[in-house]
Amino acid sequence: KAVEAVAFHEAKNIQSVFYTSPKFPRRLSNCSNAPTMIFTKGEVDLNSHRFVSIVGTRQATQYGKEICRRLIESFAGKNIVVISGLALGIDSFVHRFCLEYDVPTIAVLGHGLDRIYPSQNRTLAKNIIDSGALITEFLPGTRPDRENFPKRNRIVAGMSDATIVVESKISGGSLITAYQAFSYD
Repeated sequence: KAVEAVAFHEAKNIQSVFYTSPKFPRRLSNCSNAPTMIFTKGEVDLNSHRFVSIVGTRQATQYGKEICRRLIESFAGKNIVVISGLALGIDSFVHRFCLEYDVPTIAVLGHGLDRIYPSQNRTLAKNIIDSGALITEFLPGTRPDRENFPKRNRIVAGMSDATIVVESKISGGSLITAYQAFSYD
């Protein structure tokens, strides 16, 4: 399996970043439950600038969408990289507005880089690679199973200087991210 993963990553220009590498996100390395390795596709420096994660509900309202647009517009030209999870709803709006306002963005995935989930975001993911990055800790062949998303959320929180939740249910992934961010200070 490891040989297949290495071959896949080489063929697709995916970088493997071990936790001892200077390229590994230093903010994430300070987290007690950080992954040992991450895989990246794209060209964002994971240790420069400021990093802000923005997450929220899949059932975004027009108000939530407008808040995302205003936040991202205010980040333009300020050396801020925005991190989210490529989910439908708030995450997707965040990434789209980053592309629109030329704000670098990182999508953290809950599966391997051999697929994009949800499939509706394939074009969005391709566009993110052109001006940001996709990141995962999962090997190719890892499916977007339910238990992977809290793991993804800890990376979203752990890479960030600040975490913003735009609309959320009482429970769910965005609050998991917020609790993780709080635990990381």
